[in-house]
Amino acid sequence: MFEAPELTAPSLAPERRRWRPSTRDERLAYKLLLPVLGTVVVIVTLPLLLALRDAVVGRDGTFVGLANFTRALSDPGLLKSLAATGLYGLLVIPTQVLVGIGLALLVHRTIRSPAIRAVLYVLAIIPIVIPPVAVGVVARLIFGPDYGVLNYLLLEAGILQREIPWLSSPVGAMVAVASVDVWQWTPFVYLVLFAGLQTVPQETVEASQVDGASSWQQFWHIELPYLRPLLLLVLFFRIADVLRVFDHVFVLTGGGPGDTTQFLSLWLYRIAFKFSDAGQAAALAVVVMIAMTIGYSVVSRFLPVERE
Repeated sequence: MFEAPELTAPSLAPERRRWRPSTRDERLAYKLLLPVLGTVVVIVTLPLLLALRDAVVGRDGTFVGLANFTRALSDPGLLKSLAATGLYGLLVIPTQVLVGIGLALLVHRTIRSPAIRAVLYVLAIIPIVIPPVAVGVVARLIFGPDYGVLNYLLLEAGILQREIPWLSSPVGAMVAVASVDVWQWTPFVYLVLFAGLQTVPQETVEASQVDGASSWQQFWHIELPYLRPLLLLVLFFRIADVLRVFDHVFVLTGGGPGDTTQFLSLWLYRIAFKFSDAGQAAALAVVVMIAMTIGYSVVSRFLPVERE
């Protein structure tokens, strides 16, 4: 007698995903990533964990909770450093963005020779790759009170009747450190925005010119929409750089005169190494890291997302 085979219900348990690399290429990819991941762990993760530990312990190593955060945020010196950092950012960031946009548009619209563009590209790279400490040393030779080149040239040209104490007056010190930052990082803004201008469809630009659009209308209605995501990223990067600026300011003014150029990074340095308060410095560094993470999350929401 024929017996029907027993039918078993299909298993409803979800199939387990394999976590091990199954192919030779996948195994090779993991092996190639291991040195990079190890470097990230050593350079980024371990210091972050140490900072988090120092932020919640006292000088004697005992757990103090949020006490270091409270001291860091209630310190009057923090408000002064934030005010100085904000003023510095208001001086350098708009100047860099406006000059960078102007240079990018000038080169994009007037210079067609690839050779000249390549030369300008190399010249723009030079200030970026120079170490900030070296830039600060050279700037000190320019803005020095008695031996400074700038005062000498202004006196010889008859523009000044007496020397300006650039590094010992509040206004002069802020102008000096801001001008160095503008000189070094405006080329970065120029290079990013010039690359963005290359993505603007030439057909659209030519059609607007045929319709009689002015240069300003062409920029505002056609080119700026393509540059907006890059501008957001440039602003975020420059704000992050302003918060961590240290090298050339430390060489030029050391945070002086008084606390005029004692920016946030110099205040952190003073707390950690002069006041020997690693807990408060670590707590403030964690707060800055959280603020920058939130800022990047907000900026990323306005960036275009590629959809399939």
